[in-house]
Amino acid sequence: MSPGIASFFRRLTGGSPRISGSDVQIGKDVRFGRNVRIRSKRVRIGDGCRIGDDVEIHSSEFTMGDFGTIYDRCFFPGPGRLSIGHNFWLGTGSIIDAQGGTTIGDNVGIGAYSQLWGHMKYGDTLAGCRFHSSRALTIGKDVWLVGHVLVSPVTIGDRALVMLGSMVTKDLAAERTYAGSPAQDVTERFGTQFREIALPERAQELERRIGEFCRQSGAAQASFRVVSDGLRAEPGVTVFDVGSRTYTKLGTGGERKLMRFLLPDAKFTPGQA
Repeated sequence: MSPGIASFFRRLTGGSPRISGSDVQIGKDVRFGRNVRIRSKRVRIGDGCRIGDDVEIHSSEFTMGDFGTIYDRCFFPGPGRLSIGHNFWLGTGSIIDAQGGTTIGDNVGIGAYSQLWGHMKYGDTLAGCRFHSSRALTIGKDVWLVGHVLVSPVTIGDRALVMLGSMVTKDLAAERTYAGSPAQDVTERFGTQFREIALPERAQELERRIGEFCRQSGAAQASFRVVSDGLRAEPGVTVFDVGSRTYTKLGTGGERKLMRFLLPDAKFTPGQA
């Protein structure tokens, strides 16, 4: 973990944010910074999440999975439904609009000072302004918006990569790389976000990282197992399947610490054995 990330995590207070809502569920080991405000009728925040200083969320319904990280001064204007998957990462000063309904998949990273919008409303409609609308914004799994990215209400396919400073005005296909204003497909020049890694190599690397975590934390390595042929339940053991990138969530403190240790370089979501 870089010094900047470590410093961010250390200063989170673990205090209570100001939440105005009658239906609120917050998971285990969730930490908040100063002056966090959430104005939502329904709030769901998963385990191990970190939300920094001066974050404001105004969506009618806000849902975020496990191990999400939202850095300081991010703003979520609403109203509207905002659904975010597991292992979310949002850089400082970003805006994600929910007025048209926004859905973000698992393992999505959005770099600092990005803006994602689902509505266009300001002009005088009585005087004939034609631009007054809201539409859904959908982002698939494993999408990475590198930073300073502007996004219209579009659909972005799984594992797409959008380079620094791009402006997205049209739907983006899965497994492609985009750059520019407006964003254009540059996959032939830069390649895709992911390369193929054989399952034995994945398993070996994950075992190495788990071993490093256990040496640093004193956790028992027998509490974790790595497989590549499908999840299977083992009493008292968290099993990671590198093929499906899922794990058998037990919800233990050691497991949550390991998941945070692995992020953002290795991402797993809860699965069924």
